[in-house]
Amino acid sequence: MLIELSVRRLFCDGPGSGRRTFAEQVEGLTRRYRRRSPLLQHLVEMAGVLLAGRGGSRLLRILNVPPSRTSVLFHLMRVPLPSAATPRVLGVDDFALYADVYGTLLVDAETRLPIELWQGRDAEQLAAWLRAHPGVEVVCRDGSLVYRQGTSEGAPDAVQVSYRFHLWQGL
Repeated sequence: MLIELSVRRLFCDGPGSGRRTFAEQVEGLTRRYRRRSPLLQHLVEMAGVLLAGRGGSRLLRILNVPPSRTSVLFHLMRVPLPSAATPRVLGVDDFALYADVYGTLLVDAETRLPIELWQGRDAEQLAAWLRAHPGVEVVCRDGSLVYRQGTSEGAPDAVQVSYRFHLWQGL
């Protein structure tokens, strides 16, 4: 389907205006600096989410929307990630990036999906994350004093347990 749309071009001759001409926008049909309608843009994004690059591009070609696979991936990367629900059981552990540089990994211990990743082992950062995400009931962690302190400050009511690996290592 081809839609020919005529819009008004508005002119501004004010001295403080950085732009001289403006195009009128039609609500629900056009957006500034876009080549696709919002509905068609949503279709491209959903094809990217469901089928990724090549598969999404093939599906869209069948629907007579011919973006390249890289274009589908580009639009996929612009789709905001859904906000992760606060886990009931949180796993906190550190890992070595290289030499003496460490990182912290937060994992939903029930679904085993990663939630957050940051550089360093910092009690205040963990406490701030726990305060921002209330509802954590159990924190699985190693024997680190840093993570014990961060959990105690951020979620004082949460039960702190040790990982099986660290229990065996300690024995």
